[in-house]
Amino acid sequence: MQLRGFLFAAAAAAGAIVVTACGGGSGPKNPAHTSPVPLPDPTSSSQVVASENLGYLWPFTIDHGTIECRSGEQVLFIAPDGHAYALNDQAERAGLPSVEPLRATGSGGDKVSLGALRSRAMQLCKFAE
Repeated sequence: MQLRGFLFAAAAAAGAIVVTACGGGSGPKNPAHTSPVPLPDPTSSSQVVASENLGYLWPFTIDHGTIECRSGEQVLFIAPDGHAYALNDQAERAGLPSVEPLRATGSGGDKVSLGALRSRAMQLCKFAE
């Protein structure tokens, strides 16, 4: 019985480390939109997304852009100025610049997690060629 408790505690600690390592930062102190407006179901390999869609989970200092999945599961964010940034390793290996310069700092002082946006962008990969 003690072994089970130990294993549970170890698993919980490992989970906390993973969340921290993934940039699990808290959201912005005062997001522009506190009640997210759901995105429609995707119908292509790209989708316009804005801070209003993610609320506290919006990870950028700019308020909108486009998420896209290209062949090879390259997931990227296209800023309003047309510049594309990598949201995953596959896109970085393909030569796209890191999205780090656009990342917002959360209320806890660390970067807001890209997890929610990446998850949504990965859903677009079923439409990528």
